[in-house]
Amino acid sequence: MLKIVKLSHSYVLSVVLTTLVIFSVFLTSCQKDPMAPTPTTDISQSVAGDLNLAASTTATSVAFDEWTNVTGNDVAQVPVSTTPNRTIGFTKLERASSSEANYGLRFRGYITAPTTGNYTFWVSGDDAAELWLSTSTDETKKVLIANFLSWTNFRQFDKFTTQKSAAIKLTAGSKYYIEVLQKQGAGDGHMSVQWQLPSAKIECPIPASRLSAYTGTAAAASSSSSYVTSNAISLDGAHDITISGKSIAGGSVPCISLKNCYNIHITGSEFKNSSDVGIYLYNCYNITVDNNYFTNVSTGVYADHSSNGGISITYNQFYNMQGPFPRGQFVQFNNVNGAGNSISYNKGENILGKSYAEDAISVYQSNGTASSPITVNNNWIRGGGPSSSGGGIMLGDMGGSYQTASNNILVNPGEYGMAIAGGDHNSILNNTIFGAMQSFTNVGLYVNSISGYQVTNATVSGNKVCFYNSSNYQNNVWLAPGTNKPTGWDDANQWGAQLDASILPTSLLSHY
Repeated sequence: MLKIVKLSHSYVLSVVLTTLVIFSVFLTSCQKDPMAPTPTTDISQSVAGDLNLAASTTATSVAFDEWTNVTGNDVAQVPVSTTPNRTIGFTKLERASSSEANYGLRFRGYITAPTTGNYTFWVSGDDAAELWLSTSTDETKKVLIANFLSWTNFRQFDKFTTQKSAAIKLTAGSKYYIEVLQKQGAGDGHMSVQWQLPSAKIECPIPASRLSAYTGTAAAASSSSSYVTSNAISLDGAHDITISGKSIAGGSVPCISLKNCYNIHITGSEFKNSSDVGIYLYNCYNITVDNNYFTNVSTGVYADHSSNGGISITYNQFYNMQGPFPRGQFVQFNNVNGAGNSISYNKGENILGKSYAEDAISVYQSNGTASSPITVNNNWIRGGGPSSSGGGIMLGDMGGSYQTASNNILVNPGEYGMAIAGGDHNSILNNTIFGAMQSFTNVGLYVNSISGYQVTNATVSGNKVCFYNSSNYQNNVWLAPGTNKPTGWDDANQWGAQLDASILPTSLLSHY
């Protein structure tokens, strides 16, 4: 296995550092789509699932879970791992204006497609909301299809481009898990969801006749009782297979090693107790790794020199990566190139003293494409250190291009929060980063052309950062002298936002 001799971006820092398009039309009633058409998306292409389930009966009313006296304005602060204070019945997928403040709201249930074709969804509300949809009734396969980070007016669906989903292909009579999360801070709150049917008819809001009650029967991908003990797996040249339901303790070798492989799905398994990595991919393409659990391995997933795209690492859980340097990541891409590469919707936690983390997510000398950048989206990361060179999410490490990290939430991730260390067309968008003072902490977000790898055409926008260095000085951001200033740097971020560790739930993982 290639071991990267990684030039320490933090070494350079330690010498120097001390320290959606918004539309102008505001609509207040449901209407036909005022925006340009979006590409059709079959969500089964991004998350495997059965789209041909039998038709089900629908409910005549739906219910929302509500948590009261919850401060903050971000969806991440909805305490979904705890019991709600009450359940509220409604007859549509909407909560009209409420004078109640500081609450979190969740709807989860199933939506049935009346006809086969392409559906488009929108969500609006105050202060923030997320809309999730699965490829089946299995909630573990849900995908974030629409969201916004700030408020909209009641039934205002065109304030932010992210409020609208792509067109999603659904099958008549099939039932799909759907979830809405809303967080309200001060003032009045509300939430609405509408959809457009294949006939172009818009139902606003979605009526209860399209919905059925949540049964809680989704597959529990992290349940150890579903695993079968297996020896380590090593394949060369394999393709078109699924590896699932395994519990593998690697010992001194990777739990799974794939070389020159393609069209392989690794799902619903646990990988543990190896001085090597959990999953090693070399010269592979179209590999999907989802709904797995990794613990006590040097690195969770290490994708190495894979040039034909399709490396998708999603919906996994990682606990206590052991390193040592240059390992220690939840996921690392090393010379991964092409379209369809993603590290998204994962959750990872490192406990100081029980792990030795480096960068939680590292994108090293890797290149996406202009139409399909490498995406590092919607990951939840907590814990890092004591490495003086490791932190949260690193883009452009020793170069690379077309990488986008967005909507990630990081708490105490290590020496730094997020960074761009080189490369072209790399972006950090709409992330939330908090770091408390620790002996190894330095800076929340930085951009620096390291080792001659210039930063060009970068964007840093919509981020919220509150990060304390080892001197307990709030050191939120740093742009290295001589480095090109990213788009959005000066006017589209909140440096010194009012944040604390509660931006992530107390219980981050479902399987420890």
